[in-house]
Amino acid sequence: MRHRRFFSAYLVIALALTSLSFECGGNNNGNSNSSESSALRSAARASDTIAKSIGEMITVKRELAREGKLTADEDLKLTQALLRVNTADKVLVKRLKSLKAAPDATTKAELVTMFGEVTSALNELNSGGLLGVRNEEARTKLTTIFNTINASVLIIQTFIDSSS
Repeated sequence: MRHRRFFSAYLVIALALTSLSFECGGNNNGNSNSSESSALRSAARASDTIAKSIGEMITVKRELAREGKLTADEDLKLTQALLRVNTADKVLVKRLKSLKAAPDATTKAELVTMFGEVTSALNELNSGGLLGVRNEEARTKLTTIFNTINASVLIIQTFIDSSS
């Protein structure tokens, strides 16, 4: 049991560091295209990290339910909220990975809408799922992963705000 805690904590920390890592591009000699490309790659990686974190949260949720640390109602609410987040994030990941350059006004509007769906689903996960978990240990484990997701959300938000 103790090894699982360390492994889970290690995985969450690794995901957080991955989502916050940036590729150093060196001197781009005033070429803003390189920094836009780097920001796009960072946003795509952050979106991918969200997907991986959702997968980890699903695994932890199943383990907690199996151990009896989640009620059937809590498990159902979390499952539904995670499904919504996962679905919204898959759409955003696909769109971000399809971009080859900084988004134009139309593409930015699409990204804003997709990102809005992800953040809305995350808010629902937090308020309708995580905050309703009564077992403190279960809530702490799930909230730790949720905080990793929030770190990735900030990277994507920065990219969308700085685009065009």
